Amino acid sequence: MDAVVLAAGEGARLKGWTSDKPKGMITLGNSSILEHLVRGLAKSGVQRINMVVGYRKNIVMSHFGDGSQFGTKIDYVTQSNLSGTLDALSLGLQNLEKDFILVPGDNYVSSASFFPLVQSDSPALLAGKAERWSKWGEIEFVGSKAKITFDNPEAFGRLHFTGIMKINVEVAKKLINAGGKHIGEALQKIEDEVTFDVINSEYWHNIVYPWDLIDGNRLALQNLALFKSGKIERNVVLKGPISIGSGSVICSGSYLEGPISIGDNCIIGPNSYIGNSVSIGDNTRIGAFSEIKDSIVMSDSIIGSYNSLVGTVVGNGTEFGTNVVANPSNRKVTYLDHTISLSERGAMVGNRCIIGK
Repeated sequence: MDAVVLAAGEGARLKGWTSDKPKGMITLGNSSILEHLVRGLAKSGVQRINMVVGYRKNIVMSHFGDGSQFGTKIDYVTQSNLSGTLDALSLGLQNLEKDFILVPGDNYVSSASFFPLVQSDSPALLAGKAERWSKWGEIEFVGSKAKITFDNPEAFGRLHFTGIMKINVEVAKKLINAGGKHIGEALQKIEDEVTFDVINSEYWHNIVYPWDLIDGNRLALQNLALFKSGKIERNVVLKGPISIGSGSVICSGSYLEGPISIGDNCIIGPNSYIGNSVSIGDNTRIGAFSEIKDSIVMSDSIIGSYNSLVGTVVGNGTEFGTNVVANPSNRKVTYLDHTISLSERGAMVGNRCIIGK
């Protein structure tokens, strides 16, 4: 089985974190979005991937190489003009002659979700329950036929297309010839020509806005690979699934309650609390008496003493001083084209910021 992974985009709504890397290289659970997808495809039996790259493509190519370290073979195709997913699909068809799995590179989806797609004998769409309106469209059934619609703005609990599907080259060419820029729109145009099965995903979250990183991180940590290295000092409490990288030190008096992923060469504490659903990237320092819950702290960052961070994203190389508080509130804020409640959100802080002293 082959796959086409669309990984050319920058991520316009995530520019605070994509200044130095493509959107797909943002980490969830201390592995990039793309790495989660590639490993999931390999586990499901995909032997070759055509990866369409563009923005900062060298970062993707140097990380994945020929794919052998990830259990598959990867070839690269460059999308020079980032003109939409249909153009990326047309480039990704290179050297394909049979069925393949099409995967946009901005989804978090569990590895298990790929298995039924690979085994399907018919063209199939992977669907998931959405917490908000999905750019890929909602799936509605007219009789037994699945159709894509963009008409209903109410998303919660509805069945949405994830952008992931199993098709063959013939169907792919129908999509491309249907015209437009995006795959969801093209699906609407060919829905009378092609019948798609619908397969439900186990876990799925589309990464579009900064707060989607928090939700995606929670899902990624549900499949955390446990690894404990480094040094655990006296009077440290570890509860639940926790991964600790090599060279890291958990200082005396700290309390860690998983799922938690801590990278290499980190220092935690002393006397700090790290709550559930937290990822801490490589070479990061968490100061004494700090509390971090339901958050992502990316690599090479410093979080000072007496910080309290909940529902927060901290970008690479960012430094927080002492007594920084980023906790949920009852406010609503508008970011670009979307308004969100802060009832479960703290701060969204990009790369290389300095806050406090």
